Amino acid sequence: MFTVVLFLALLQAAPRNSSAGLQQAQQLLAAGKAEAALAAFDEAARTEPDRADIQLGRCRALAALRKFDEALQACDRSLQAQPNNPEALRDRGHYKLNMGRTDDAESDLQKAEALNSADRNIYYHLGLAHYFKGEFGEAARQFQGCLKNSKEKADQIECDAWLYPSLVRAGQKRDAQALLDGITPDPSITGHPAWYFDRLLLFKGAKTEDQVSANLNAEGALSLESIGYSLALWHLLNGRNDKAREYYARVLHEDLPFAWGYRAAQADVQRLKGSGQ
Repeated sequence: MFTVVLFLALLQAAPRNSSAGLQQAQQLLAAGKAEAALAAFDEAARTEPDRADIQLGRCRALAALRKFDEALQACDRSLQAQPNNPEALRDRGHYKLNMGRTDDAESDLQKAEALNSADRNIYYHLGLAHYFKGEFGEAARQFQGCLKNSKEKADQIECDAWLYPSLVRAGQKRDAQALLDGITPDPSITGHPAWYFDRLLLFKGAKTEDQVSANLNAEGALSLESIGYSLALWHLLNGRNDKAREYYARVLHEDLPFAWGYRAAQADVQRLKGSGQ
């Protein structure tokens, strides 16, 4: 809070320049200082409230603070000023997906994909939308697009972690096995990407359930959502539905609905109920 107050005092003392303020806000957001970034975006918006990039920045900062309703309002304002901005459409689709508005999210993401076919994040979030809806063949196609357009190893792992179960659940087991065959342990994968990597290593048999579950509470609810879903999925796809339900219950108990693990668990549980399993 002190950082935000100090930053506002400095802004008020300085001459107004929305472009300079925007640059400062973007730097703060990139540094993970979402509250200070939002304050800076808001200050820039006082001078140019309808400027598309300022409102897009506000949208991203609000989403980082998990204020998704307000974030969508800011994205709406950005798109009113610049309707064909693929980044704004992508981000609005992303945040709608966080909120469980899957069909609305898919519409935005499809428009974004038509405008920019080289953005891996568009494919990634479209893949998630189809995955949550149980459209696994189309999910696989989108995650393949994500993989094709990802240059960093960590980004590729993120795509693969959803591509593999999509292929299995779409009945494309030969392709799924080929994906796993190309996965080998890599100690350079750390942080959140390592959670996804563990999902792949678990399915491959290179890690055990105990090894993967050791990190369930590494970062509280967030790690439990991601890793817990991986463990539930592993049991589900190996026919152990009761054990899968145990992990699904743990994931959903945390009530972190914006997390992908939560959304995926929620969808899987509904499918299990619908199938009577």
